[in-house]
Amino acid sequence: MFLIYSLIYILLLPLLILRDLLTLDKNKLKTIQQKLGLNITIVENQTIWLHGVSLGEIKILSPLAQKLSDQGQNILITSTTNTGLKELSKNFSNSAIEILPFPYDLGFAHKKIISNYKVSKIILFESEFWPNLLNVAKNLNVVSLNTTISDTSFRRFKMLKAFSRQLFSKIDLFLAQSRLTIDRLEFFGVKKIKFIGNIKINPENYSVDPNKKNHYQKILGTEKLNVILGSSHEGEEIFVVEALAKMDINLILAPRHPERVSKVVKELENFGLKGIKMSSLQGEVNTKINDNEILVFDEVGDLINLYAAGDLAIVAGSINYTKGHNFMEPVFVNTLSITGSKLDNYRQIKEDLCDTNIIETFSEQDELRSLISKYQNVTIRNEKSSAQNDALKSYSGSYDEIIKFIDEL
Repeated sequence: MFLIYSLIYILLLPLLILRDLLTLDKNKLKTIQQKLGLNITIVENQTIWLHGVSLGEIKILSPLAQKLSDQGQNILITSTTNTGLKELSKNFSNSAIEILPFPYDLGFAHKKIISNYKVSKIILFESEFWPNLLNVAKNLNVVSLNTTISDTSFRRFKMLKAFSRQLFSKIDLFLAQSRLTIDRLEFFGVKKIKFIGNIKINPENYSVDPNKKNHYQKILGTEKLNVILGSSHEGEEIFVVEALAKMDINLILAPRHPERVSKVVKELENFGLKGIKMSSLQGEVNTKINDNEILVFDEVGDLINLYAAGDLAIVAGSINYTKGHNFMEPVFVNTLSITGSKLDNYRQIKEDLCDTNIIETFSEQDELRSLISKYQNVTIRNEKSSAQNDALKSYSGSYDEIIKFIDEL
C-alpha cells in the first residue's frame, strides 16, 4: 500500500510543484528545491525536527521550539504554508532555530533532511501522518503531538484499516488531545498513547501586545457591542452579515485566509454594504462606522489582539466549514466566545463545554441573532465570560509535560 501511495504521489508531483509556483510568496525556486531535498544545510549536532502545517499550528509549536532550544537542543522547524513560514521567520530569523519549508512527501527528500540535520526525533503536530516520512523515519523517535482524528479522517482511516494500522505503528508515541482520539487510536491497535489535553488551549500560546490591543480599541470605540467574526471561511461572512446586519453593533469580519479579504469586500458590495479594510484606518480613533459599513480585518497573524479589543467573538470555521477552529482562543484574552455547531475537530471539548452550554453554539441565523441580543447585556456577558475562564483552566495542555515525554524517548 505504501508503494501504491508513493506512485500516486509521484504522478501528482508536477501539479504540486505548479501549485507552489503559483502560490508561494517569494524565493520560489529555492523553496521548491528545499521541498525536493536540495539546497539543505549540513549541521554537526543531533537535531529535533518539529513540524506544523500552517500559521495556527506554528503559533503553538514556536514556544515548544524555544523551550527545547533553551535547553541546548538543536531545533529544526518546518511548515507547509506561506503564513506558517512567515510566522517562523518573524519568530526565529535571528535565532539558532533552523527553518525550512516542509518537503514534498518523497522518501529521498525526507532522507536528505534527516541526514543533513542528523535528526534524532521528529515531532508532528495533530494529524500530520505523512506515509513516506514515517517510512524513512522508522529508526528515529517519532512523536505525534496534540493528536486528533476528526470524524472524516476516522472514516477514511477505517476504509484502509490495514494501511492505517501500519502507518500508526511507525509512530513511537501519541500525545493525544482528547479521550475520543485515544479511543480512535486504540481501534487501530495503538498502545503508546498519553493523554495531555489540548496544547492549543494553553494561555502560554496567546500573549497580547498591549499597543496593538489599544490601537484596535481606539478604532472600534465603545459606543456599540464589538462583535468579531474570527477565522471565517467561504460563505460564513454572508451568513453572519445577513443575521446581524440590522442589529445595533459593530461587526468586524476576520477571514481565515488573508487572500480572501478583497473577495469578502466585494461580496459585501454585492450585498449593498461597504467593506472597510482595517489596515486603511491606521492612526484613526473612534472611527464612525455607518450602518452600511462593516470592518474587514486584514492584519495577518494578529487576530488574538483583535479578539482582546472586542467584546464578543464568533469563532467561525463551524458554520459552512465543518471542522471548526479553536473557540477557546478569545477566552484566553477575556473575550466572550460563541461558535457554530459544526466542530468535527473539537468533538471532545464540544461535548464538555458546548453541550453543557459554557460555550454556546448556533446552527441557524435566528439562533445567532438571539445570542448576540442576549449578550448586549454587559452583566450577562461578564457572567458567561467568567464561567468560560474557569472552564479553560481544566483543558490546558502543558509544555513542560510534553518536554518530559520527549526527553524520555
